[in-house]
Amino acid sequence: MPWHFSYLPERFRNRLITTNMVERLNEEVRRRERVIRIFPYEFSAHRLIGAILIEIDERWSTERLYLNMEIFREWIEKRMRKKRHNG
Repeated sequence: MPWHFSYLPERFRNRLITTNMVERLNEEVRRRERVIRIFPYEFSAHRLIGAILIEIDERWSTERLYLNMEIFREWIEKRMRKKRHNG
């Protein structure tokens, strides 16, 4: 059986199928880029984007859970038990 978003619980489906995270990342890069305006080298732009990605990663790993994987694991286990029970 192929894996598809429609099999996931709704709280996960809604978060995984939207592009909100990508749009927010692009918005943050554009906001910081406007402050600098002109990059002397291409590497400078890469360095800025890398710094933004690191900052966002740290924020997401310490501040809040976008997807609670414990709930996901429980959902998987419940699904497996149901599958075994039904044969």
